[in-house]
Amino acid sequence: MGARQHALRGGRRSDRCQAASHGDRCARADRRADREAGHRRPGWRRSASDTGNAGRNGDTIHRRPEGGHFCPEGQARPGLRRTIVRSENRVTINDIARHSGVSRSTVSLVLRGSSRISKATVDKVKASIDALGYTYNRSAANLRTQTSQAIGLIINDLMNPFFTELTAAIEEAADREGFFVYLVQSNEDPERQNKLCTSLVEHGVAGLIICPATGSPRETFDRLHTQRVPVCIAVRPFPDDRFDFSGPDNFRAAELATNELLELGHERIAFLGGERGNPSRDDRVAGYFKALQQAGITFDPELVVESRPSRQSGVADVEKVLGLPNPPTAALCYNDFVAISVMHGLRRNEMEPGRDMALIGFDGMPEAEMSHPTLSTVSLRPRLIGTEAANLVIDRIKSADRPILRRVQSPELVLRESSEAPRQSNSPTRNRNPR
Repeated sequence: MGARQHALRGGRRSDRCQAASHGDRCARADRRADREAGHRRPGWRRSASDTGNAGRNGDTIHRRPEGGHFCPEGQARPGLRRTIVRSENRVTINDIARHSGVSRSTVSLVLRGSSRISKATVDKVKASIDALGYTYNRSAANLRTQTSQAIGLIINDLMNPFFTELTAAIEEAADREGFFVYLVQSNEDPERQNKLCTSLVEHGVAGLIICPATGSPRETFDRLHTQRVPVCIAVRPFPDDRFDFSGPDNFRAAELATNELLELGHERIAFLGGERGNPSRDDRVAGYFKALQQAGITFDPELVVESRPSRQSGVADVEKVLGLPNPPTAALCYNDFVAISVMHGLRRNEMEPGRDMALIGFDGMPEAEMSHPTLSTVSLRPRLIGTEAANLVIDRIKSADRPILRRVQSPELVLRESSEAPRQSNSPTRNRNPR
């Protein structure tokens, strides 16, 4: 069907007449260019119509004398959306093979990182790749082989240095095994986390490392298990024994910190920050409670303040407990972010952190060494957790039916200037590492 016939098949006549006139002019220009060149050019540009067929297969082809060929008026007909351009100069595997003097299959093996090819040949092929400017289309290769070298990583908060260290360790471990990492954050939103899981699987990741958002529904993980997606749960335990896990012993971490404050002579000890339902926070509160119980100290629920942890939340948290008739002399803080924020809250109330209220945080982030006073903390070893998580998910990708594994890291208590004995106590003050 000619361009004019196509244009007159219904709809507004003026638009279609304009389209037909434009199509006729393009066709005449194409034929004239072909006659001048004396042959059919390899470069082409195809515009596919939404509304019907324009010429054979519904395509109008515009040509020009050099390279890809275009309509001489520089525009597509009205109503056309999609344009596909093929360059005659695109470098292929065949070009690499000719340039390097090896077979096409050898080039393919080099691109896939095969160990069957000698270093000399690999270097020669890579030199040709650099010289010709070739880019490997890994997505297309993955479609052909039904494999992927991508791992999806879903974390809770990109602003938290704990997750920065965790991510760095995961990326390094993945790279050593020939994988790369897609990083996204859930922002503690279970619905967003669910969408991210779906999207990453749709994009063909080989496996997932998930730090579960607070309140994560079991349905998300049920679907991943049904789809047989290799998954490692990281940092926060999730009540599901179908997946590998890499994380800290939060219960033991809180026990260590609480016992340290008890030994210093503190009895009114608060727990500040974190949201109920967050497995890490719940485990830490449980460890704190057990240490108090074993010391014979009655648990006071007013000393446990719940809040979403941030750089600012500790100010409001500490002001709540300072307003109690019998305020605490020490506090465990959900993480180091909260602890440093608590320091600001104490100073706003003309109190000195460490001296007027002892503080211990969790995570072991680098900023703890630079605060004033330096912050005592429980290091949860994020780099080790990240390395183990990457190794677990890669091993699961390679061995889907192996037994479920759990890698739980022991916490390390790092004492600095912020944890002192209460001012009224006769307990001897122990030396603190000022780092």
